[in-house]
Amino acid sequence: MLISSLQFPDLVDTVGRMHEMGEYLVEDLAEVKKLYKVENIPAHTGTQRIHDEYDTETYARLKIEGGDASKVQAIKGWSKTATMRRFAAEIDLTHEMSKFATSDSNLVNKMTALSKYCPQRMALDLTHRFTFATSTSYVDMDGETIDVSMGSDTGTALVDSTQDLTGSTATYSTVITGTPAFSKGAYQVARERANTQIVSNFGERRVYNFKSVVTSDDPATIDAVQILKRSTTDPTQNNQGVVNTYSGSFEHIILPRLATTATGAYDSSKAKWWFYVAEEASMYLDIYENSYMKAQDEDVHNDNITFGTRGAYAICAVVARGILGSCPA
Repeated sequence: MLISSLQFPDLVDTVGRMHEMGEYLVEDLAEVKKLYKVENIPAHTGTQRIHDEYDTETYARLKIEGGDASKVQAIKGWSKTATMRRFAAEIDLTHEMSKFATSDSNLVNKMTALSKYCPQRMALDLTHRFTFATSTSYVDMDGETIDVSMGSDTGTALVDSTQDLTGSTATYSTVITGTPAFSKGAYQVARERANTQIVSNFGERRVYNFKSVVTSDDPATIDAVQILKRSTTDPTQNNQGVVNTYSGSFEHIILPRLATTATGAYDSSKAKWWFYVAEEASMYLDIYENSYMKAQDEDVHNDNITFGTRGAYAICAVVARGILGSCPA
């Protein structure tokens, strides 16, 4: 890419192209977005969205000859309001750097970094719903208190042993029993939990499609997942032809920012945390402004050029149903 002897319009165009690549340069953003229901919010429609849960009874009833059909009940579940937050970052370039920079300067690095600021913050915020899964709130790097509780009356955490229902006094648990590190046995426990702890607001069992195992980038945990998922037998051994029944049974999603503090620093206490997530999980990402670039004209006093990035989104989880977590100490 030719960046020497750049004039200002060319520089803006170059930065714009780099910025369009920004989200694709943050690989874990694409991974964590798989766990959310993503919606682009139209302009001029407010800064909040209420996400509601509704339930109906599950089964039809016997209809006798000549008799009326049974009426099934519908019930409103929990609600959660997602409020937009806007993010920004800027860098200044001197006139000399923008006009006389050569290909071995740090200009490209600065521009590429700028394009990743908002996507990286989104990846962190989305991941922190799992990082702080045992809490109902946390204080982020900006000093803001972030509500990560569920929509229930008691405001439970995402991973909690007593999740409430609106149409029954029963509760269900999103804790993988024993909070074990990942292993074949631990995965079996998670599957059992998926069979018994997914219930409607009437207390009836529901069948969800659990398709993702979510972990940090802890090497031992990654190895344990990959061995279970991909291991095969040596065809020269006596057990040749044995099929790995776990192959293809789930997708492994690795979130490098899972084991972090609220400011994004490494947190070893969460390195072994992992989650079993269903396709039906009620986690939402509302995008109000996709990350974009803006440029300010030359400052008349010093000839500096300011480049900025902006983005706006909202995150919420309505109910914990469909997400099971193991958070070993």
